[in-house]
Amino acid sequence: IAALLLAAATATLPLHAADADAPTLAARAARFPRVERTTADFVQEREVSLVDEVLRARGTLALAAPASFRFDLTAPEPMTLVAAGAAMTVVDAAGKTMPVPAEFSGLADFARTLTDLLLGTRAPRGFAETWRDADTVVLTPTTDTASPFTEIMLRFRPDGPLPETIAMRERGGDRTTIRLERVVLNPPLDPRRFALPATKGS
Repeated sequence: IAALLLAAATATLPLHAADADAPTLAARAARFPRVERTTADFVQEREVSLVDEVLRARGTLALAAPASFRFDLTAPEPMTLVAAGAAMTVVDAAGKTMPVPAEFSGLADFARTLTDLLLGTRAPRGFAETWRDADTVVLTPTTDTASPFTEIMLRFRPDGPLPETIAMRERGGDRTTIRLERVVLNPPLDPRRFALPATKGS
């Protein structure tokens, strides 16, 4: 799971709760070994205000701190999204660059922030944490934050450091939900996996 998605978050968010013992992403992450890399299968559902049907996709993802991100879609059609630093490329099955599909526009905008959420153990800059329970947090932008998202919900497995569900709601009402499956923590990853793909033109 983005957005996500874009400057990388570089500051720890002030506590939203009055109690110093209140949950935080950083405190929760400290319970587990540090995660620098991860791979997983994902299922995504995107609800777009101008489209009646829910747009669905699935595939695999690979993340590496601090800002490397790769999605390999297997459905509805093969496609690769790669983010390396500030650059992002979308390549279709024929090797041609293409615009970011509608079902991935929110995630594309959120790619680097999503990586920071999954591997950086903190909320993105300018978001407040509100915990619903010990394993569910809602991030909302502060009033001075220019963000396309009105909220980001993360639901964690009680026994794991990464969220199993990420739901991102945008200001226009669109919503993207990502569910992670078969997560592998800190696997060996070749840096070339995050190289921007060679393309055959646009």
